[in-house]
Amino acid sequence: MDRTSVTVVLLLAGAWLLQIFLSSRQMARFHRKTQQWRREGAGMAIGLAGTTYRRKTYGVVVVDEDWNVVKAGRLSGFTVAAGLKTVDEAVGLTVDQVGRGEPPEGVSPKTWAALDHAAEFLRKKRNQDAVEVESIDEGGDAMT
Repeated sequence: MDRTSVTVVLLLAGAWLLQIFLSSRQMARFHRKTQQWRREGAGMAIGLAGTTYRRKTYGVVVVDEDWNVVKAGRLSGFTVAAGLKTVDEAVGLTVDQVGRGEPPEGVSPKTWAALDHAAEFLRKKRNQDAVEVESIDEGGDAMT
């Protein structure tokens, strides 16, 4: 290998390592923020919209004990500098309203789909909890 090829390989390896470092920092910021939000409600879920070949959007939904949205957010962007942004338009909705019908004004269809994906996890959890409570009421043992 000549000197130019070695330089190019080293630059590419350096850029790759920098990308890994910056991505891990973004992930840590996102995790810290979602854990902070989780403490503000009774349940939280994270959903996703997009594909491998199109930009992805992550949706976060936090609900209270009555399954009303108390926090909602999205993570979307082209760079590792993108951060979690609130989606105030979803706050106050029930978990059954999130992702249903047309998105509220100011919410993109992709963000609405990501929030719906997150809300679907919460709806399943609510339904599972209801079945367990029903089982206990009928004298059965709840599975945990």
